[in-house]
Amino acid sequence: DRVGLSVYTYSHTGAFLARPLTRDLSLVEEASRRHQAGHYMPYTNIGAGLRTAREELETNARGNALKMIVLLTDGLANRPRGAPRGLVRVEAERCAENGYPVVTISLGANADTGLMQEVADMTGGVHFNIPGGMSVSAYEDELEEVFRKIAANRRLVLVK
Repeated sequence: DRVGLSVYTYSHTGAFLARPLTRDLSLVEEASRRHQAGHYMPYTNIGAGLRTAREELETNARGNALKMIVLLTDGLANRPRGAPRGLVRVEAERCAENGYPVVTISLGANADTGLMQEVADMTGGVHFNIPGGMSVSAYEDELEEVFRKIAANRRLVLVK
């Protein structure tokens, strides 16, 4: 398996690839711990994050591999200005056209669970909701359980 990390609070208009697809999961873990919510700014450009992830899969994923995006958010799509939720839907449609299921995880009290469910439904993914009001250790436990479910339930693809 290879994993990458797209960070989508980078700027008002974009996201960036913090880690391209790699087999070294420790690199992705280190980058994810370094780029916490609000690291660059307090805005949430979910559409740009989806676009960056999709483009990485289109460009660098193995042709016969199962391609999947896991979208984790603790907030509301509020960038770019104008129609941020519309951009999320457009990117979800592009993921669906490419056959990339998007598994969405809403984390915390302010996450837009409706939009995340919609993205999961549009792409053939699954939505998980981890509500607010927990301790950090409880959040960690919940996230670990969600990632176990994702890993256990991804479809097996036999390749030569």
